Amino acid sequence: MGGGETGTWDALARFEFGAGLLHVRSDLPVAIDGSLTPWSDRYHGLVLRVPGVRRVRRFELVGAFASGEPGPTADEAAEFPEPARFLTLYDLKHPDVLKTPEFLGLTAIGGPVPPQLAAELDGIRLVCRERHRWPSISVARLFPAGDKLLHLAVRGDDRAVERWLRSEAVPALLPAVGAVGVRWFDAGEGRHVVLCELQGPIWPLPPTVTHDLGPAVWSAYRQDYVRDAPGE
Repeated sequence: MGGGETGTWDALARFEFGAGLLHVRSDLPVAIDGSLTPWSDRYHGLVLRVPGVRRVRRFELVGAFASGEPGPTADEAAEFPEPARFLTLYDLKHPDVLKTPEFLGLTAIGGPVPPQLAAELDGIRLVCRERHRWPSISVARLFPAGDKLLHLAVRGDDRAVERWLRSEAVPALLPAVGAVGVRWFDAGEGRHVVLCELQGPIWPLPPTVTHDLGPAVWSAYRQDYVRDAPGE
């Protein structure tokens, strides 16, 4: 799949608080990976021309961790299904970028998904707004940010999620070797996405999600594509 130079945490720092994130999870059989790369690279090049789109990154799943306690019931698990093989993140100036004519017209410009992909590609899309970020300043000065990602999807009350992040999760993650920063996004309807940016060979053990939150799924992704919009 496509490559690219990794940006720095300083680049993310230029994204205003309240920035948007289009979060797309998808699965694809290994046998047709060769069809995905050229199409998605062309499509993402078009996306980056849309005003308000800041960066596109694509990740591939490398592992999953146990979910938080007490664990989802069968009905709750549908909120956050098993981690998808691919994760694509579109950093936006604000979520309303997705409603602009330029973004809505991308399919007409770039063409539909090729038939061999459309039959297999299964995507789950979340439109998120950033709530907070915690950079690890000392590490950010030495390493480029985020060639790996520790990803959490969790459901819960905003105040309970924030309390857990500030008191338990962020203090556990930021001191870990290779941790560059943590970003928290609100995905609406009680859904939250937490992204721990990582650089280096070590995966920190993700902190246990507290019992007062709902279903939670930790997963680990490795970045294989990153592009910034012109001027970013």
